[in-house]
This record gives sequence, C-alpha cells and structure tokens, in this order.
Amino acid sequence: MTMIDTIVTILGLSTTAALLLALFSSRPGLFPEGHMGGFTEGDAVQVDYDPASLQYMLDFFRKVAQSIPTDSSAASQDGDSVVPLDPGARDDSNRRAGIIVLREDLDFYVIPHRKDIGQAEMIEVKRAAAKALLKQDGIFSGLKRSDEPGTTEAHLIEMLTAGGFNHDDRWGHRAGEPNKAVICSLALARLRSDIRGNEMGNSAVGMAQKLLLFWRKPARRCWWEGVELDNVEGLEGQKLKVWIRRVWTLEMSVIGLR
Repeated sequence: MTMIDTIVTILGLSTTAALLLALFSSRPGLFPEGHMGGFTEGDAVQVDYDPASLQYMLDFFRKVAQSIPTDSSAASQDGDSVVPLDPGARDDSNRRAGIIVLREDLDFYVIPHRKDIGQAEMIEVKRAAAKALLKQDGIFSGLKRSDEPGTTEAHLIEMLTAGGFNHDDRWGHRAGEPNKAVICSLALARLRSDIRGNEMGNSAVGMAQKLLLFWRKPARRCWWEGVELDNVEGLEGQKLKVWIRRVWTLEMSVIGLR
C-alpha cells in the first residue's frame, strides 16, 4: 500500500488534489509522468511533508465526517430545508458535506537593504523576513490592497466568505519550507449549510454554490506585490523591501458520497 493509499484509508474519504498538493508540494518528480498512480508495488518514496499540516487535515476531515448523520431519520423535519450540495439530490443533502480546501504558496524575494551585504548576512535577513511574514497569518490580509469592488480578488473574497470562511479568519496551518524562501499555508472550511430554502434568491446562496464548480477541478490564481516589512528582527527601525508571489489553489471536497 502506498503512502497515498494509507492517507485515503485513514481519512476514509476521497483525497482531493489540493490535499495531496499540500503534502507533496515542490516535489515535481514524485509522481512519474505527472500521474499520481504511477508507482509500482515495492517502490520506496521518501517524502518530507509537514506532519503538522497532515494532522490539521486529518483532524478537520474526521470532525466533518463524524458530524454527518448516518440515518436519514436524523435529518431536519423543517419545511425550510437547507440548501443541498446537489440541487438534484435534495434527499441526500443531509448526508453530505462540502469542504473548501484553500492553499497558499508564498514565494518571497528580499531586496538587500544595503549594497555591501554578505551572503551569510543575507541568509539571516531572509530568515528574519520569513518570521515576519509568518506572523501575517490572516487569510485575506494579503488581498486587501486589491479588493476594490469589481476586481477578481473582491469576487474571490466574496465567494469564499459566502461559502464558509469569515473575513478575519486565519490560516489553519502556516509554515515555512525548509531551506527555501517559501511559506505554505492551508485553510479548510465547511461549506455553509445554514442557508434556508426560503432564501434561495439570496446572492450569498449563489456565491456559495459556485464553489461546487471546483469539485475535483482545482483552480489556481497568482498575485505579485511589493511590500515593506516593519520590525524585522535585526533591522529594527528600518523597512525591508520584499517582493511576494502568492499562488492560491482552491478546490472543493464533498464527503459522504458513495
């Protein structure tokens, strides 16, 4: 049994591409010819995934799975039923749950604060910059500069907050890649199921249901921005200029399907 099969067995769910990306990011040679099932029995593969990230995902998926009623009799008898995940399968909606999987890969490039800086000192500056960026753990804080109405960023924030996130949410897991100027973040949210049927005309419902388009079809979005970091360790009283490249991967996972 491969490591991926083991993870799927532990979860008892369908593993999303974004979830696998979170475990095996930055390892393009891991899946031969781009196929996740390209291994043969007996192949040994060493993967340095972050165990804290895996634990976060396992805990979240388990919690959601355990909250799904196992008997249709446990469903609400309220006439104003919640909006189903699949409009054509209203009777099964109480036995399914959607999980929004959002991942951010942040590459940062530090601009030397002086011309004569040595390599060893520059490495320390990069490490200090990474610490400062790790503290900026608000999910949407990096998009606030470009969230004017009508922009792609504003639409994305509106869709995600309608679906299950809050504007002030923080990343569930955020950590730097060893020996790289890269910070990987992951956030999971359960797709809202508290919108009643008599609110079907509400724009929030349409926004939330748009997320179902990303089921098994992960989408990516990239942003570049230049920022100035304050209070960087070792550079007190100075501003450190950094270029940031954010790549978001968004996918939906629906559990409870058989």
